[in-house]
Order: sequence, then structure tokens, then C-alpha cells
Amino acid sequence: MNSRQLRRRMGTKQGQKPQNESTGVFGLYRCNSAVFDDYINITSSKLASSSLIMQWELRAARARQRISRIEHIFSNAPIYDSIFRNLSPRTLVRLSRTCDMIHDAVTHFCQRAYNINRHLSRYFPDPLSFRSLQARTGLIISGSSALQFLDRSFYPESDLDIYCHPGHVYEVLEWMESFGYRFGPHKYQNASWRSQVSADWDGTKSRIRVLDPLHYLLEEDRVRSTRYSNIAEVYNFKRFMIIDEELVELQVQVIETINNPIDTIMKYHSTCVMNIITFDAAYSFYPIATFEDRSALKIPGSRHRPDVLAKYIKRGWRAYSLFRPGDLARPHESPFLPNITRWVGDRHCWTVPLDTSGVELRRALSASSEQFSWDPSTQSGWILLTKPSSLPNFKVPEMDANLVATTMFRYSYMIPSQSLSLAIRGWACSQAKLYHSLVTRHDWTWFDAEIPRLRELTDAE
Repeated sequence: MNSRQLRRRMGTKQGQKPQNESTGVFGLYRCNSAVFDDYINITSSKLASSSLIMQWELRAARARQRISRIEHIFSNAPIYDSIFRNLSPRTLVRLSRTCDMIHDAVTHFCQRAYNINRHLSRYFPDPLSFRSLQARTGLIISGSSALQFLDRSFYPESDLDIYCHPGHVYEVLEWMESFGYRFGPHKYQNASWRSQVSADWDGTKSRIRVLDPLHYLLEEDRVRSTRYSNIAEVYNFKRFMIIDEELVELQVQVIETINNPIDTIMKYHSTCVMNIITFDAAYSFYPIATFEDRSALKIPGSRHRPDVLAKYIKRGWRAYSLFRPGDLARPHESPFLPNITRWVGDRHCWTVPLDTSGVELRRALSASSEQFSWDPSTQSGWILLTKPSSLPNFKVPEMDANLVATTMFRYSYMIPSQSLSLAIRGWACSQAKLYHSLVTRHDWTWFDAEIPRLRELTDAE
């Protein structure tokens, strides 16, 4: 084997060293192309002694042996899987940048580790049908299931939480029943969900929900308003399945949001569960804090019970009630990124693309509407603000975003910039004056495809 072949195996060029040479993983980075460059220079010199040539030949032979051992490790999935499964996501990314050989091994490991169809098969015998439902309705997975998927962990006692946009609830619940799940009403629900959910949703009517004072609400509305944040209703579905020769009861919670799923998720108890799975990708909003530091920031005002956060503390997360001094002094270095404009899927998120083979993508919303294939949740954003606390020199977090809910968009969106949200509302208001005077809901045009273009106004501010 000549020096060029050895360099190709290591993914380096002449005179170039692999990245992170000092880490010395399995001796790979000590075995760099400099050994072979020196050998070539020495053997070509007329003044080189035979002993010096033999010395470098020995070094080259040892280098080839190390490469052979490394190739054996990183060409056998059972071996490198046992190594990679104990590494954090950031460590895997850094390791993949060392050379071509390890990059390929990490890529193949991630394809198996983040297999969404396998993850969903515990709940649905046909995961692709569920993901097609996601693509069609904007349905997302969040809560502990999304956390487990990204963390490559498993909590046997957890259920599956799926968050639904207004107007898609009937279709989602009907799909759940078609796959053998049975509705389990709570004390304030009727025995049949069909008596509570309408299949005829009219998006051309105002969507701003105004609640009367609590003493005017029915008892069930009062309970819901104090227990949940921006949730219209929760529908519990259960099914018995045999898993590993054991009868297991599975539970799926279909959560109907008042505005949209991102608005609801921003009201979670802490940042460690701010992760979502759409039909084509998984997103972690605070990946460094959640998966590297194993830390979480408590969000004040959340209506979750205290024992919910305690559950994640017991699972290994470290919770904070206030921003730390370093978070405020260096916000761009903080894992919580205070006072920084965020969007789902931005560079601060950890995004895991998912294989969409076999998934039926969304069709146009109406005959005159422009088709779009992205998930509506990916067009929302937020800012984690710092607010004064009762303690000097410390700040408390507060989630902030501006709701855009108009009859010109099929879905509602959370916009982090107030000026941008006002611009979008102004544009939509002008469109609404035109359309409400010309056509009925049956000939309506939805302008959601304009949202990414309208977001470009942020760059012009």
C-alpha cells in the first residue's frame, strides 16, 4: 500500500492532518499523513542512511497496523454501535468530522438510531399511515416521546402525546379509532367524542377565543382553564397490544390546541421537553442544555403540576428557576439563548431529518391555494425574555411570541418579532377585505405559502 492509498483511507491530503488530532481516539490521529510524507522525503534523499530508512519503514508499518485495527472497528456495526450509543449528539457530530471512515460509521449509526418508523411502531402497526396523517394535518409529537426519540432512551411508563391544530381534530380522532384505539372520556366528557367534535370547521370565521371570567364558565371549562395552557381539550385513547409476549396497555393523548402546537409547547413546565417531531424531521429547541448539560430552565406560569418537573429531575435533568449570571453576560454562549430571536429549525436547534419514503405529502388546501409541503409548526418562533426577579442581579425567563391568526391563513403562527407580526397581519387584513367581499368559504384561497416569503421582511427591518 503506497502513501496515497493510506491517505485516502484516512480522508486526508498530502501535508494535511485530520481534525482534532490531539484527541487520539484509538490512536487514529497519531497516525497521520506526516509519517508518510517524511518517509517519502527521506527515501528520496541520496544522503539518507539505511538505518534511518529502516526506522521510518517500521513507523509506516506500525501506522498501517493501527489503520487496520481502526478499519476493523469502524466497518463493523455491532462494534462501533456499542461505542456510539454512549456518546452525546454533539460528540457524535464532532467525531464524524475526524475522517471519512468514521463519518460513514456515524452516519449509518444515526440512520438506525433515529428510525422514526421503528419508534412509532410501538403505538401504530402502520407508522407510515400515521406520518401521512401528520403531513396532511400538521399533527406533531412532543412531550416525553419526542425527548426519548432524540435522547435514544425509553420510559416504559410514558404515553404518546400528539398535538393537533384547530380544525383537524375530527380527522385525527377518526383515524385513531380506525387503528383499534378506544376513546376513554374523563369526567367532563361525553362517552362519544363525536358529540363534542364537529367535522365542519370553518376557518373563514374569527378564531380569537375570548373567555369570560371564570365565574361565568361552566365547571368543566373552569377546570380546563386552570389545568392546561392554551389547550382546548385532551382526548385519551387506549389500546391493548402484545409486546415481547406481554400484554401492554398503550395510551395516546390527542391534544387539541387553541391556537397552534408551538404556542402550547412554549407554555411547557421547562425547556427540556421543548422538542417536537413532525412528519419529516425532529427538532430540539434547546439541544445543548437538554442533551449535553442535562439541564432545564423552569418556565414560570406553566400550569403543569409540580410533580411533572420532578419526574424529569429524577430522570437526570438539573432544573433552574432563574437565569445564571453567565447566561446573562454571554447570551449567545448560553444553552438557553436569552433575548435571542428563535425559529423552529434555526441554527440553534438540533434538527434530525427523517426518511419520508412512503409518506403521502400534503395536497393543496383548495383549488386556488398554492401548495406547500413544509410543516406549519416550522414557521413559528419565539424569544426567551429575561424579566426582573425578586432577587437583585438575577432574571426570570418568560416566553414571548406574537400570535398571527387570520382568516387568510389556514393555520395560526407564532411570530417572535412584533413588527413582523404587525406587517403580516396588515397584509392579511388587506387580503381579507378583498376575499370576504368576493367569495364564500367553499371557494376560499389560503395564503399560508406566503408565510416564508413574508418572514423575509425581517431582513429588511
